[in-house]
Amino acid sequence: MKDLKCGLLKCKFNKGYACSAKRICVGRQTDCTTYEEDLSRRRNLFEAAKEPYGNYKEDTSVSCRAKCVFNRDGECVAGGITVAGSKEAGATCLTFVGS
Repeated sequence: MKDLKCGLLKCKFNKGYACSAKRICVGRQTDCTTYEEDLSRRRNLFEAAKEPYGNYKEDTSVSCRAKCVFNRDGECVAGGITVAGSKEAGATCLTFVGS
C-alpha cells in the first residue's frame, strides 16, 4: 500500500505525513501496533516547522486484526489508510469501517 498517511508527528516512521515502514500491523482495537516514538523529536526545545506533505513511495504491507470491511484474511485491502491519534488514544487507523 503506497497511500499510507500518518498524522503522528513523533512516530519514527513518519516522513512528511507518509509512513516509511515496510510493514505495519493494525490491531483488534484499530491501533497501529507498529507505532514507535522518535525520541530525537522529543528532545527539541523549539517547535520546528512541520515537514511538507510527503510523497513517500514505500510499498508498505498492512496486516489487520480488526473486524473491518477492508480486512481480508488478515491483510488490509483498502486503497489507502490514514493513521492518526492522540497521547491518550494512541495510534489509530482512521480508515476503519466496522463489518
